[in-house]
Amino acid sequence: MPLKRLYTLNDVSDKGKATSIRRKRTVSCGKRDYNLVARCNQLWENKRKLREVRERTNNYTFGDQWGDVIYYKCGYITEREYLKKKGNVPLTNNIMISVFSTLAGMYEKQATEPVCFARTHDSQWLSDMMSATLQANWQDTFMPDVLSTVFRDYLTGGVALCRECYEERDGVYDTWTDYCNPNMAFWDGGTDPRHQDVTTIGLLHDCSRPELYSKFAKPELGWTIEDIDRIFNMGDCYDETSDLQQNDGGNLSNINFFSSADRSCRRVIEVWTKETKPRLQCEDPIAGNADDARFRIELKDLPRIKEINRKRKEAYDKVGVPKEQRAYITTSPIEDVFWYYSFLTPDGTILCEGECPYEYNAHPFTLKLYPFVNGEVHPFMSNIIDQQRYINRLIVMHDMAARSSAKGITIVPKGCIPDDMTPQDFADEFTEYDGIIFYETSRLNPNARPEIITSNAVQIGTTELLQMQLNLTKEITNVSGALQGKTPSAGTSFSRYAMEQQNATTSLYSLLSDMTVFTEKLAKKKVSNIKQYYDNGRPIMNKDNTSIIEYDRLSARDVMFKISIKESTASVAYQSQINDTALQLLQLGAINISQYLQCINLPFKDMLLQQVQSAEAQAAMQQQLAMQQQQMSPQQQMMSEQNVQNAQQMLKQG
Repeated sequence: MPLKRLYTLNDVSDKGKATSIRRKRTVSCGKRDYNLVARCNQLWENKRKLREVRERTNNYTFGDQWGDVIYYKCGYITEREYLKKKGNVPLTNNIMISVFSTLAGMYEKQATEPVCFARTHDSQWLSDMMSATLQANWQDTFMPDVLSTVFRDYLTGGVALCRECYEERDGVYDTWTDYCNPNMAFWDGGTDPRHQDVTTIGLLHDCSRPELYSKFAKPELGWTIEDIDRIFNMGDCYDETSDLQQNDGGNLSNINFFSSADRSCRRVIEVWTKETKPRLQCEDPIAGNADDARFRIELKDLPRIKEINRKRKEAYDKVGVPKEQRAYITTSPIEDVFWYYSFLTPDGTILCEGECPYEYNAHPFTLKLYPFVNGEVHPFMSNIIDQQRYINRLIVMHDMAARSSAKGITIVPKGCIPDDMTPQDFADEFTEYDGIIFYETSRLNPNARPEIITSNAVQIGTTELLQMQLNLTKEITNVSGALQGKTPSAGTSFSRYAMEQQNATTSLYSLLSDMTVFTEKLAKKKVSNIKQYYDNGRPIMNKDNTSIIEYDRLSARDVMFKISIKESTASVAYQSQINDTALQLLQLGAINISQYLQCINLPFKDMLLQQVQSAEAQAAMQQQLAMQQQQMSPQQQMMSEQNVQNAQQMLKQG
């Protein structure tokens, strides 16, 4: 006798989800956790060296290249101050910004977008629907701009960090991706390149008064506006005016774990920790989907499982199902691993806490470190700091040599000065620029005349050394002139120039590959939030931006999707390939002109398509009239012609 489904966990769950039992939010109002704050502080301090390297690389990349501190005369001063004390000018020739801009432009030029593939058969329409939904969110939340900022930070800091959340912004509930400043983040972990060994990760937030009210002054959290004012000491004297300059917020000297550098904001510590708890692993052999087939419950919920099995037993006994064919929910004790979040104040007050509310059951952060060999982080741009320093030193040395050489000094024999002129008068008449030296001539040279002496600077090989450092910069970064789009030298063939561009891109593939993996992980969490929170029937623009489809939540909920980062259909290369392929098909006669205009992407295609369709409709109408006239008898044709002539005469008389 075939098994008949009698009861599943859907009968005891409020929303038809087995996981809703273990994800009930717990609120702890008024509690303090000093140990957790101390643990977060220690993790943040452990990243001090990483923050210092990131700040130094940023300074060198964006122009502050004489800010390193050195020891000089029983004290510490910057290299800029040292040069000024020596009477020199701290000149710079920023080569790093050119490399930085080239790499950032190369990444943005890719113009990629995420694509979803269903892992089940006969689900192509679900793949198209989820791809369109994800790409619509990608555009609505300005993800290309966020990822561009993350990649720039990845180059100079070696850390790519984003945070995923589902909340209301601008009156719309959606899943948002936020860029996280690595200076405000902390985490633990070992050497796993996937960062799955992270057990604690968090972020420091600087929240204004409205943000504190909107996030934490809620009845379900147990806090009121008065409580928030008391906790953060925001009384009548609270100043909401920011006193922080635009470019000063990221300076390490202004960053502190316990307080915000901006007096108008208050510090909130967000931390996610991996915890364990004894629970029961349940398996239902007759469940309709994967979520109901394997689920976990609290120990206190075991009587509910027993009640389900009791009802099944009564139904099986009533029908007479053999014991070996009866399906019951089985349980086994396990130590369940889950993520727990907490929002705390610097004094340890817990504003809110609870288990991970997301279905992917992990922290909302996406992390990628470079190069992460042996667990170490070294920013890509830091590799050429030494070359940049040496270039600056060569420029300063060349400037010192040029300033110390003799230039335009005039030597004047006193015997050449007329009797009616003083030396000063003679100097004013002879020249008004540079120095004049008077001297006694030798009797052996009575015909001495004033002469101008000009000496060149001493050649110390500055030009050769400078060119060597520039070549080393290209060798280290693999950013050549071909990758930057510079004009090739005379005699360079097109194939060789294209090969140089391709080889330069290949050598930088590791950077682009890291960002692709980072984007895939980020998009995976975004898809999970879409499946969890999007309402059924939500209007979504399709991937061609030609029509609106409705999101089918029930169909997409139980389907696993693979995320892949592909070239965007809006990119120039993609559209050019479509236009070329459509033109070839038109020339071969495989498609007509209407199909060709519908496929291509040209600014005037809609006007041409409308004219072609209008001409085709007019031609079809004329052809139909011709066929009707051919089917008419000679007498009918004569009558039709006579009717036309009579109508014309009536119009003339009228």
